[in-house]
Amino acid sequence: MSEENGAEMERGIAQVMHDMGPGAVFSFARSGITMKVDEWRAEPLEGIDSGLVADHLAGRVESFRNGDQPPWRDIRDRGMDFYRVTSVSGEFFPTTVVCKECNAVTYRDTPKGLRQVGGSCPRGDCSGDLQQIQFVLVHDCGTVTNLTPSPCDSCEALDHIYLKRGAPESLRTWSFRCDRCPSHKEELSGYCEGCGDYIGVATPVESGSVYYAQRDAIVEIPPIGVSEADIPYGEGWARVLMAAHLENPDLGADDIPVEKVAATEGIDEEQIENYVDKLGEENREIVLEMIRDLSPGDGFSRNAVVAMNEKDVTAPDDRNWHTLVAHQLFAYLRCTRGYQGVRADIEDVDRHPTPRSLDEFVEDDDFVEKHPEAKYYRKNLETLNVSDAWVVDNFPLLNLLFGYTRDSPSAGETDLQPFEHPYDDETLAIYGDRSPSEAIVLELDRRAIIEWLLENSTLVKRDAPDLNDDQALKQWFLENVDPREIQNPFTPIEDPMTEDVYTLIHSMSHALMSTASEQCGLDRDSISELLLPNVPAIILYAESMEHFALGGMFTLFKTQINDWIADTKKFASECIYDPACKNAEEAAECHACMHVSEFTCEYFNESLDRNMLVGSEDLDPFWDMSI
Repeated sequence: MSEENGAEMERGIAQVMHDMGPGAVFSFARSGITMKVDEWRAEPLEGIDSGLVADHLAGRVESFRNGDQPPWRDIRDRGMDFYRVTSVSGEFFPTTVVCKECNAVTYRDTPKGLRQVGGSCPRGDCSGDLQQIQFVLVHDCGTVTNLTPSPCDSCEALDHIYLKRGAPESLRTWSFRCDRCPSHKEELSGYCEGCGDYIGVATPVESGSVYYAQRDAIVEIPPIGVSEADIPYGEGWARVLMAAHLENPDLGADDIPVEKVAATEGIDEEQIENYVDKLGEENREIVLEMIRDLSPGDGFSRNAVVAMNEKDVTAPDDRNWHTLVAHQLFAYLRCTRGYQGVRADIEDVDRHPTPRSLDEFVEDDDFVEKHPEAKYYRKNLETLNVSDAWVVDNFPLLNLLFGYTRDSPSAGETDLQPFEHPYDDETLAIYGDRSPSEAIVLELDRRAIIEWLLENSTLVKRDAPDLNDDQALKQWFLENVDPREIQNPFTPIEDPMTEDVYTLIHSMSHALMSTASEQCGLDRDSISELLLPNVPAIILYAESMEHFALGGMFTLFKTQINDWIADTKKFASECIYDPACKNAEEAAECHACMHVSEFTCEYFNESLDRNMLVGSEDLDPFWDMSI
């Protein structure tokens, strides 16, 4: 990253995408100044399935205030160009500066400008150093405006304007004054340069409301044996994946890839029902068997699978829901089962997950002899209600930065700003970074979650699934956890069931993230999360700055599980701010315990409560803390 006078600073690409996107204001601490990003230099990012990305982003953008306006309207039909940032340039901002000694106000437009006249106050009778005013005007239209005081009417110049400092906690007590005209007083306010609206109070440049990076993460697993255009993104694709997840025996042989099933249209539901009407409901299974014989390949066609799954899972008629569930299930299936077809069919091996299950280690006599502690892995994982675990190589994550907002974190209260296209094209410019790395997948015990919900009276028994039926448990999480509710951070989760399930999983993820670094040798900010609440499962992955796997997650999985679990329980049980944190009215979470760096958290440190894990006076614990 460089600024005007040639100074540079290094940042990881994940941090750049979170803190230094186009339009962001950032601190250049080494030089003691702040800057606004004015240019991203980037290179094309090739081979991205724009249809998949558009389908994934469509639900995100529609909730913004301008989501029904260009360029976000009909995003699935718009062209997209993808780029990876190579360097960032910034301009000196804000340009209003103040003397540290006499508080005189003037302007500079470059860092060099601060060093003019010896780096001191331009007034002849003062030699104080200059510094930027650390306040700006922020508006929800997406504009950030320099705070510009007006000249005194009598003096007709800024020569005698100074900053009258007020209470640090209230910028409304600060003002610009004239030291010759006592009647001249101007609050730290002004008009938005973008839309002209009046902004009544300034905002500190370090405030998070100056810039909200709108980002997303997609597990980018390309289909095998068919082109992206053959995959029917939407309900068809989602129901094929739901059928595979439910392990419906009618789906076909285990080695039939879901892509092949989804791409084979076959006989549609109306034709199936016509056959059933003619032969009678009692012969439905015979009809389905006939369709199996008529379908190309060794399994059912998409339409037949969709027809069967519609009877298994009740789903809303909403493409956004289908997209979110499909993304979770495809990532989960490939990161736990791997590719179910012939391995030789895979063209780009680096973009396809290679999972190894916990069983491969704990059931290997030679491994257990070398690592005797492995005998207790499953028992200890069960105390966290983790039912299974995998370590995954070639975890193919695509991080996306598709726009930004200002002033309000709530999507419905602000406009989503697109980025200027680097080549002035009319297509949307989306910035991204592929981060093939290693990951740990933890599948949570569905029955344990249902029992915990019943114990805490969030769920009543009549609405609970059969605790002894694994398919019924999977179906419950598909039907009762709404992924649309958790698609936009800062937007309240309105469905109580979704909120409790997601907060439980998210809290567990943060506790595990916060202690994993000590066991695997990776920096705490190098481990990120991806939650699959409809499975439910947690994916923790290593952010590799140089795009190669470091081996830390494999080491953690193979040899450090027991210590990891013990540290995680202790971590979730304590906070330096206890008892205030643990007894907080809303939730037990703060920056000293459950919070992680925002660019490693998928939900910006919202929806967390460690009391759900370890228990409190009002909550039964989800974890077994007795062992």
